[in-house]
Amino acid sequence: MGKRQLKFIIPVCIIAMLILIIGECLIGLVFDWGIVVSRIWLIVVIVLTCAFSVWKCPRD
Repeated sequence: MGKRQLKFIIPVCIIAMLILIIGECLIGLVFDWGIVVSRIWLIVVIVLTCAFSVWKCPRD
């Protein structure tokens, strides 16, 4: 993995974790939707992060 790829993937992971945490707080504390929605949210964030990473990742 090149330096350019690391400079891309680390911020993507940090942003994805922030989105995940904010979404979990909203699901659990504000909307009180339950564990099923929380698990679906986790899967959606992981899949979208991987898809974005593969689609936009710089090639060496």
